[in-house]
Amino acid sequence: MFPFFSSLLLILAHPPFGIYPLAWVGFLPLFFSIRETTPNRAFLKGFITGSIFFLGILYWIVYAVVCYGNISIFLAIFLLFLLIFYLSLYFAIFCYILRILPWKHPPLIAAIWVGLEYIRGHLFTGFPWMLLGDSQYRWLTFIQIAEIGGVYLISFLIMWGNASIFYFILKKDKKAIANFIFFIIVFVLALFYGHNRLIFWQKISFKKPHLKLALIQGNINQAQKWDPKFQTETIKIYKKLTKKVTQKSIDLIIWPETALPFYLQELSPFREEILNLARTINTPILTGSPAYEWKGKKIVYFNRAYLIDKNGKIKGYYDKVHLVPFGEYIPCRKLFPFLSAIASNIGDFTPGKEMTVLKIDNYLFSVLICFESIFPELSREAVRKGAEFLVNITNDAWFGYTSAPYQHLFMLTLRAIETRRAIPRVANTGFTAFIEPTGHILKKTKLFKRDYLIDKIPIIHYQTFYVRHGDILCFISLLILITFTLAFSLK
Repeated sequence: MFPFFSSLLLILAHPPFGIYPLAWVGFLPLFFSIRETTPNRAFLKGFITGSIFFLGILYWIVYAVVCYGNISIFLAIFLLFLLIFYLSLYFAIFCYILRILPWKHPPLIAAIWVGLEYIRGHLFTGFPWMLLGDSQYRWLTFIQIAEIGGVYLISFLIMWGNASIFYFILKKDKKAIANFIFFIIVFVLALFYGHNRLIFWQKISFKKPHLKLALIQGNINQAQKWDPKFQTETIKIYKKLTKKVTQKSIDLIIWPETALPFYLQELSPFREEILNLARTINTPILTGSPAYEWKGKKIVYFNRAYLIDKNGKIKGYYDKVHLVPFGEYIPCRKLFPFLSAIASNIGDFTPGKEMTVLKIDNYLFSVLICFESIFPELSREAVRKGAEFLVNITNDAWFGYTSAPYQHLFMLTLRAIETRRAIPRVANTGFTAFIEPTGHILKKTKLFKRDYLIDKIPIIHYQTFYVRHGDILCFISLLILITFTLAFSLK
């Protein structure tokens, strides 16, 4: 039962529930259940905890691939459990290592956890969905420390807190008390730092130059989106919403990922209609559209964002560099050709070469398409290249009324703090939102509602410690993970 309680507490700590204090005690039941067991049994209990947790977090994958991937429910469930099996290994390995390490070093335990989270975020292209630090998205005062060490620093402190509380309850000796007091001091300093930085960035954002943006949520039915009969209607919807907002002196209008259900690069009446719209309203438009290129005798496809200037000319584009496995491409297609046959409706996109910086009114910005928003390294790379604000365009219609749209949105708040960039987010069906450099969600739409948002965003040049130096904490944690695991396993 203890693994179940830990899983439940951690699920409730994350979106959409967001009861973030539970994350600080979420591992206690698991710790008590493995404190006197063998490493192998600890591995099993960790695996069970991870399985329940990820099932509660990722259940929506079945809905998405069955409804829109043309995949049978049996295959969808198989893929879900395959992913859960893989992700649960991180919990299992963590618990196994804890049984061969001494409990009296909670910071060491926290470093091991962060090392494993970092591996999860990068191995096999990475899947850092709902890291431990993401659970604190509502606690703005605390999460300001992300500008120093990213979401991984938040994960580190949460796990340090869990381990310190457990060690204090278990031992109550001088070392346990000293460690607990040390943790409290660090925790209070983090809150003090966060409080001051929150006030600082709230003030400085008002002093910076601003751009006025309009975000258009078309709410196009995913089942109709690619129907040729519905193309004209889709364009009418976006044109109508766009003409509403242009009465308010907008600097840039943003449409969602693949808002245009046709190839904008091709000469066609649809293309001319969109380019003419930008000329008519005298306002630039950023929009998503599929694209393709010929490479020899082969066509490769891209998930692209186009920037159209106010004169109706395409001034630049960005091709998504981090694609969704089993959504936009099939991993290991050459090794397992049968996957193409059983998942025929899955996209076959090619990743772009690099993060691209686009320009509007002499201000630089970069685009994060769909789940690129969950990868800290992508937003860091964009800011290091000069991006003064970030834009996230996504579809999210795939998720329906599940917890996924909430999870997808709230993870983006950490990217804003890590980079200290404003992030306007535009989703086809929601949530469309304005996120401030403090991680505060200024405005957001409702799910599955045709709507738009208008607001100003600050233009910021400053580069945070995290942007400049990256995942130093993670590299140290990886070194600790490898060193201590080898040292104690060889005893």
